[in-house]
Amino acid sequence: MNLLGTAAAIFLIILNIVVILLGLGLLIIGALIYQKSGLVNDDISPVLNAITGGDFTLSDLIKIIAVVIIVIGVFTFLVSGSGIVGACGKNRPVLVVYAVTVFLCDAVEIFVLVEVAKLKNKLNDTIKSALLTLLSNYKGYEVDVYSIAWNLIFYLFECCGVNKQSVVDDFQSTAWSRGSDVIPGYCCKEATLTTASKLNGTTCTTNPTPQNAYINSGCYDFLNDILSGYSDAVISVSTFILFTEAMAIIASLILFWQITVDVDRRRGAERSGRVMDIELAQKQQATLTRQSEQTTQATIA
Repeated sequence: MNLLGTAAAIFLIILNIVVILLGLGLLIIGALIYQKSGLVNDDISPVLNAITGGDFTLSDLIKIIAVVIIVIGVFTFLVSGSGIVGACGKNRPVLVVYAVTVFLCDAVEIFVLVEVAKLKNKLNDTIKSALLTLLSNYKGYEVDVYSIAWNLIFYLFECCGVNKQSVVDDFQSTAWSRGSDVIPGYCCKEATLTTASKLNGTTCTTNPTPQNAYINSGCYDFLNDILSGYSDAVISVSTFILFTEAMAIIASLILFWQITVDVDRRRGAERSGRVMDIELAQKQQATLTRQSEQTTQATIA
């Protein structure tokens, strides 16, 4: 094998080791995102599942993104392993299967990423208006499905209202009879799940500031940042993997071509008898060497 073939084999091995590590990283990231797809409390789901983009909800979209990451990670790991086997063993059938599989995976990944981007854009168009509609059902500390969900969202996500409350008072159009309160206790930075409902009438709820409450953090911005962060991360990592896999296809084709050339040369030499002549000459040379050594030993004796 010439220098080009050797370089292609080494490059393919190193590249696939890198891609395997990326695949493992994607598996971990995908699992973490899927764990948060319910975000994660069932009490929050009435709000998240009410934000729809046709046949899917906000929770569904986050799950879809997570599953896409996991699937890409699994295929990346398995396919890259076959690439290393083919390169180390100089196995042409394995290299062919590897190149074809990588090409098909790349095509599927591109299609899935485009579809995920479409779903994200479709849902983004409805998130804010849907959140405002859902917030209109908010009743403060009352024990109803939407109020409980919103209170947990405020507390867990450290946000308040849909828009920034320092700019727009979203609670003004809700069903909450808030009295002198401007925001609920769950929007206070000092709140805990056990104390939040008891903070009504305090400085935090009647005179909220960025220091004592999350009035500069709207829940729409939080959810939008989650979607953008997840989808942008998927697109960035997947694009890098697509690029490296494209280079891997080229390297595997070069290696396949070089192995084929070597095999053809070997077969051609065998058909012409040159290999047999070389082997015969080597045997004759070995015989002459042994005879010379024996003669020298006899002379010395």
